[in-house]
Amino acid sequence: MTRRKNRRMADIDITPLIDVLFMLIIFFVLTASFVQGKLDVDLPSGTGQSSDTQGAVIITIDSTKKIFMDGREITKEELKKIAAELKSREMLIAGDEKVPYGEIAGILSLLKAQGVANAGLMLSGEAAE
Repeated sequence: MTRRKNRRMADIDITPLIDVLFMLIIFFVLTASFVQGKLDVDLPSGTGQSSDTQGAVIITIDSTKKIFMDGREITKEELKKIAAELKSREMLIAGDEKVPYGEIAGILSLLKAQGVANAGLMLSGEAAE
């Protein structure tokens, strides 16, 4: 006589595991995209007239005097062309506090020479003592 063996196959539901993995992938992709364009710049302290930076073009100058726009390095010649094209928009200069004042003033005067009517400097918002 042959006996039939009843073997049960264990079913494991992996749907929650897939959901968790999908959420982790989304988290890491979004985190990487936010960090990618960020430059570390120590802005000088001070207070001034607050402006909405949403529509403004931000030009960053790091401590090594390199000029960046939208996370990519540009030259002064490229900045001249960009300023001539975008002269109707507000432009803000985020210069590191270690950059000499003459460099920042030179960029500001370059923007003014290209017809940018609304250009300013970004500050950290803390009052200097």
